[in-house]
Amino acid sequence: MGFETVVLAKVAKVLKSDNQASFVCGTLFVEAEERDARRVFSMLCKEYDFKVSPSKVSDTEFAYDFIA
Repeated sequence: MGFETVVLAKVAKVLKSDNQASFVCGTLFVEAEERDARRVFSMLCKEYDFKVSPSKVSDTEFAYDFIA
């Protein structure tokens, strides 16, 4: 499986939904409440050795950039 597919599966597990996240040009976008977005960020930081830079796009959309 590719990196994006694996990440999306892990995000779906955290959010208990598989239609709230997608990748656009290497950036992960997640539709979620802020507390759930924080859980996603925490999981990403624990799972991957590189840095993850979160951004709030709107009240219910968050973006995560992966920095090698």
